[in-house]
Amino acid sequence: MTFKDLKKRIISSSNQQKQQAQYFDKLQNKPFWIWDIQEHKQEDVRTNGSCCFNHIIGLPTKDGLEKPIFDYQELLYEALLSPDFCNPLNHGFKDKHLWIKKATGLGVTEFFLRFRHGFA
Repeated sequence: MTFKDLKKRIISSSNQQKQQAQYFDKLQNKPFWIWDIQEHKQEDVRTNGSCCFNHIIGLPTKDGLEKPIFDYQELLYEALLSPDFCNPLNHGFKDKHLWIKKATGLGVTEFFLRFRHGFA
């Protein structure tokens, strides 16, 4: 490896770090999803498509079509984050457990992967 090659790698790495920083700045303080449809549309127009975490990273796709976050996925979200939702024992976020019996293709795994990265 020559010094020229090393310089290219350092510059490339530096550019990638800058791009990642810009990407994370764009995601900072954005909600995971805006559940109210009208509010979501208004924020989408106001921010030119940068309204929430899922629109910034791109909506989930199935068979090449973009899919929104569905109402049953909102129940999962609320069950994890809302202190009073489905929480008779009043457990905190880290002590909550969900058991989901589901059919394939519902997007539950995709939802949890996005949820995990949206709040990591």
